[in-house]
Order: sequence, then C-alpha cells, then structure tokens
Amino acid sequence: MTEVRCITEGEAPQFLQLLCEIFELDHSRASTVFYSEPFFDLRRKWALYENGQMVSILTTTPLQFGFGNAIGIAGVGTKKTHQNCGHGQQLLEAVLDHADRHGEPHAILFAHHATLYSRCGFQVIDHVIKGQINAPCQLPYTQTLSSVQLEQLYAEWANQNRMRLLRDSRRWRYWQFVYRESYPAHGGYVASETNLCREAIFTEMPESWPLMPGGEWYGLRSMTKLLGIPLKSESQELLVMTRNFPDVPQMFMSDQF
Repeated sequence: MTEVRCITEGEAPQFLQLLCEIFELDHSRASTVFYSEPFFDLRRKWALYENGQMVSILTTTPLQFGFGNAIGIAGVGTKKTHQNCGHGQQLLEAVLDHADRHGEPHAILFAHHATLYSRCGFQVIDHVIKGQINAPCQLPYTQTLSSVQLEQLYAEWANQNRMRLLRDSRRWRYWQFVYRESYPAHGGYVASETNLCREAIFTEMPESWPLMPGGEWYGLRSMTKLLGIPLKSESQELLVMTRNFPDVPQMFMSDQF
C-alpha cells in the first residue's frame, strides 16, 4: 500500500536522513541549511510511503513569475532499495496534481537527466551553463549597493517582461542566504560571490567584473545570450525543464532552489 502526503514535524529528521542518503550529503552540514533556509515549510516537503515506510521524497518552492504562480521542484529521490519501481513518478504526479488544484499550475526544475520528468509532462526548455568570463576581473574598492537600491533595480528589470521571476520579501531573504555583494553597473548591478557571478543586470557591458581574476559566470544559456555575457568557454551543467510555462523563463541562478 502506498501513500503520498506532506511530512509531519516529527518526520522531518527522517526526511533529512533519507535526503542525505540518496544524494550522499554530509548530514551535519545539510541539517544546518535544511532547517534554517527561508523557504523551510513542512507543507512543501512531500514523501511517498510504502507500507508506512518513507521511500521517495521531493521538495517544492513557491515561485511567482509575471505570468502567474509556479512551483520549483528539487530533491527528487528514492531510497536505493526501492528504486526503479515507479515511486518517483508516482510521487511527482501526485504533487503536480495537488499544485494544479491549489493555484500553482506551472512548474520548473533543474535536472541532470530528463527521462523521469518527461514522463510527467516536463520539457527541456533551456540549459544551465558555466564558463570563465572573457573580460577583465578584479575585486573593486568601490561602495556596494544598499539592499533598497538592489531591490529597486531588480524590480524595475523584472516588471519589464512577464517571464521574469518576481521577488517578495521572503525570496529576498533567500537571496541573502548566500554571501554576495552587489556593485553598481550601467543601468543595474553585478552580484559578486568573489569568484562567481550568478546575477547581473546592466544596459552596458561592464569594462571590468567585480570578481577575482578568472571569475566565472553560472546561469541559463538564454540569459547569458540575452545579456551578451562573453565567455572564454562554456560547460553544460544542468537541464532546465518546465511544465505549462508559456515561454522560456528569465531568472538568475541566484534564485536556484
């Protein structure tokens, strides 16, 4: 007998333990992030139970685009002793049905392989790429933007296209969960994580990027082309898959869930 439902408070440690086992995560490090990240919500952590045993899991994250509400799906996995039995697909289909009935008909995820998700109506719509920026990189000694300035610049950009991800106060707390500093650029800013950039908005290409020499860009291929970011080379990291999206999403990997 199988059952699909959200986990209870008392089942959170079991969910975390299974998550670590499936994805080979360090439990002590994962537990710190698991309970403290701004989107932690037991109603968003789903599991499939077989004869009362938790065997498959996934997490959803609420997202708001200009065209409507969506969910991000991550951490889809099944206990190794129960794999190849269709549990992951059964869990995913149940969660998507619940989302459809509760005003979140659109879904997006990042994946290494498409097979499972294609069976559930997802399509590969883009790719996440990474590459060294082909431009001078140097950490500046200039003042960073305030949170108010940053949020205003992002909101102005996001409101220009319905395919762009919107950020409320909780999403901004999630954004700040990773240490990064934002430096002014023509018509926007560049968010620096010292040697990595996952977000930049500008109307004129920066002459120098606020990163360590050899700094890298990590983002959607479509966004890389939209911004015209020059890369010395690129590697494909992930598939971007969507369900019921009207077009290719415009978002930064600083919002990766």
